[in-house]
Amino acid sequence: MKNIVTIIVSLLITLPFFAQNKPLNNGNGVLFEEGTLAQALAKAKNNKKGPKIVFLDCYTTWCGPCKYMSNNIFPQEKVGTFFNSNFVNIKIDMEKGEGIELAKKYQVRAYPTFLILDSDGNEINRLVGGGEADAFIEKVKKAMDPANSPKSIRAKYDSDKSLNSAIQYLEALQASYMTKVADDFVDEIFVTMQPNDRYSDKLWPYISKSLQNTNSKIFEIVMSEKTVADRWLSKERVDLAICNGIKNLALSYVNGKLTDTDHSVIMAKVNYLNFLSTKDLTASYFVNSVKYFGENNFDAIGGMLNVNELMKMGDSDRNSIERLLITTKGMPKEKTLEYYKAKQEYLKKQADMLTVNIERLSK
Repeated sequence: MKNIVTIIVSLLITLPFFAQNKPLNNGNGVLFEEGTLAQALAKAKNNKKGPKIVFLDCYTTWCGPCKYMSNNIFPQEKVGTFFNSNFVNIKIDMEKGEGIELAKKYQVRAYPTFLILDSDGNEINRLVGGGEADAFIEKVKKAMDPANSPKSIRAKYDSDKSLNSAIQYLEALQASYMTKVADDFVDEIFVTMQPNDRYSDKLWPYISKSLQNTNSKIFEIVMSEKTVADRWLSKERVDLAICNGIKNLALSYVNGKLTDTDHSVIMAKVNYLNFLSTKDLTASYFVNSVKYFGENNFDAIGGMLNVNELMKMGDSDRNSIERLLITTKGMPKEKTLEYYKAKQEYLKKQADMLTVNIERLSK
């Protein structure tokens, strides 16, 4: 009896070690390997008949789409048939264990992200976000082809330097959430392009994003040749992008995030709002908030929180101004509280008027 108990205990202790490298069995669905990524890569490398590549499901426990894929898509038989025949599959929590370093290594910033890796761990391609079974399988099939990887698309751009190939590369990076690489690429190509490409409709969404940083080289160039940009796009479109960048600068400044920047430098850039945007009702608030912040005049900033004026504006403009003024570093809480109370009273009066009108019309 004693020997039997000893054997059972020994089996219970050693069982996890035997199971460590066995796949997680989801019935007829996708079989995910247990263990580390290194073990999954080794299995792919040593598979004589295949699969020779790895499908890595990068997930987190809080990610809703991750759970949907795990509970509804991967258990399906047709999904299992495809993935089990083409990949060594493994799923790793990016916020635990080796997942933390893997997220850094592969620059995983959105979930779920699915990486397709060769047996050495080199990225062939990636997909971000899930989908229904058939559509997801088709996306994976496309991603399996190295010719569709961002790396290959970049090589295509390097060979012809055309606008279309540049856009294709940016779209591939955007789809993969490789935002830093995309931003660096825009900085790289902008200075090499002729104005008709530089200010084309296709490239402008990426350029306008770069203009959100008023310290960028692109911002400096656009400002120096604004009349050229206006001619190829339109003054309204260019003004809007520049205004948004300057407003971001003003917001960061009054929030106390630019402590090492000279006030006169900030003021010079923010003052440009007066010349760019005559139709923007919020422009004067951004200019004056920076001016008063540099003077430590918080009474003046608080004075701009005028309910009667702000409530005449649309929700977007009002929310923009409230965010700017209320989050200003050093703004007395009393000023903010006074504004909220006045706004509450204003809205109550509006609600009472609506009630009266409804009652009158109901009679």
